[in-house]
Formats: sequence, structure tokens, C-alpha cells
Amino acid sequence: MAVADDREPVGFTVVRHGFDRTQVRQRLDELTEVAEKATTERDEALEQVAELHGELEIARREIAALAERLETQGDDESSTRLLAVAKSQAAEITARARVAAEQTWAAAEQAAATMRDRYKAMIASLDDQSDELNRTHKSVMAAAKTQVEEMTTEAERRREAIDKEAEEDRIRIDREFSETMAAKREALRIEIEETTASCEHDVGARLRAADEEARRRVESVTEQVQRLTSVRDQLNERLRDTKELLDISSSLLEPVEGESTTPAEEPPAKDDGSKVPPQRATKRQPAKR
Repeated sequence: MAVADDREPVGFTVVRHGFDRTQVRQRLDELTEVAEKATTERDEALEQVAELHGELEIARREIAALAERLETQGDDESSTRLLAVAKSQAAEITARARVAAEQTWAAAEQAAATMRDRYKAMIASLDDQSDELNRTHKSVMAAAKTQVEEMTTEAERRREAIDKEAEEDRIRIDREFSETMAAKREALRIEIEETTASCEHDVGARLRAADEEARRRVESVTEQVQRLTSVRDQLNERLRDTKELLDISSSLLEPVEGESTTPAEEPPAKDDGSKVPPQRATKRQPAKR
């Protein structure tokens, strides 16, 4: 059986607190996968050995059955020949099964032994590297502690210097801010006074313009009212004249005293018997204007 031939364990990345755990975990997963593969191949080889043992047992039973049949038949020559053939086949099957089983078993054992040796070697290498890393870690931590103490002292000195400088800057900034704000307040006061004067001038001009516009509009409205009043008087006069004309027309349409109001009888028409109503001549007077 073919067995995977992995290389020697590669070196791991050294981190501050030992090996890189991710790389170690990946390497262990790879070794576990290889071991599982070898175990699977060994199990398959054992299954093949079991199958070959089964075939061997079946061949033995067939040989026994043939021998029993030969004994019952009594033919010495045929029995001897068949028995020899059966024994030859059984021996061949047995030899082939034994060789295959031995090869499979040897390959499985060799793969398992190789994996065990590699696993033990890797564990030993990891232990050695872990001890070396522990020593390195202690040395690094001691150096780091000394460096941290020195950096702490330097940082404290720099902090005091920075605090002093910051206090001086704060005093200077407060003074500059006060001066700047005073100058801005003075400039703002002057600007407000100028703006107020300008606004008062603009307001006065706008008020005068508004008064002039209001006066002009009042005059225009007054003129329109006068014109409408004149039109109204003219319309009233025309209405009075029209009423007088209507009164005169009504008096002219009334019948004259002594005039017959019964229409004269006329002979019937000859064509279709239609009657034409009599007409009364009335004297109309021209309309008074």
C-alpha cells in the first residue's frame, strides 16, 4: 500500500510568548489528517485480509466437498485427478492470500511506525524549541522591564517639561485672547454705531418715500372716487329722463275719451276664413329727450 511521505516539520514563526499558535494548530491538524489516512489504509488492508481469509475458507470447503463427492463416486483415477487440481487451486489461493495479507499488513505497520516516529520527533523538537523560547522570553522580558523603567523615567521628565510648557502657552494664549477680544469688541462697537447711523438714514429715506407713495395713492383714489361720483350722477340723470319717457309713453297708449273700444266687424275672408283684427290708429308723439 502507498503511504504519504511528508516532509520534516517546518520551522514555526517565533512570537513574543512562544510559537505562533495558529501555525502549530495547523501543523497538528495536518499530522492528525495523515495519521487518520494511515489508519484508514490499515483498516482497508485488514478488510482485504479478512476477505482473503473468507475466500480461503470457501476454497477449503469446496475442496472438502469435492473430496467427499470423489469418495462417494469411487472412481479412483478421476478422483485423484480432481483432488490434485483442487489442492493445487487451494494452495495457489492460499499462497496469494498470504502474500497479499503480509504485504498489506507490513505496509500498514510501516506507515503507522513512520507516523509515530515523526510525531514523537516533532513533539521532542517542539519541547526543545519551547525551552529555548522560554529562556529567550525571560531574557527579553528582563531587558524589556529595564527598558520600560528607563522609558518611564524619561517619560516622567518629558511630562513635567511638557506641563510647564503647556502652562506657559496657556498664560500666553489667555493674554492674546483677551487682547484680541478687546480689539474685536471695539471694532464691533464702531461697526454697530456706523450701521445704526446708516440704518437711521435709510429708515428716514424709506419713511419719506412711503409717505410720498401713500399721498400719491390717496390722491389717485380720491380722483377715481370723484370720477365715479360724476358717472353715478350722470346715470341717475339718465334714469330720471328714461322714467319720464316711460310715463309719457304710458299716457299716450291710454284710449281717447269717446273712442269706441269695440272693433268694427268686417266681412269674412273668402280664401281661408281667417280674420284680420281691426287696427286703431293712434297718434304718437315723438319721445322727449
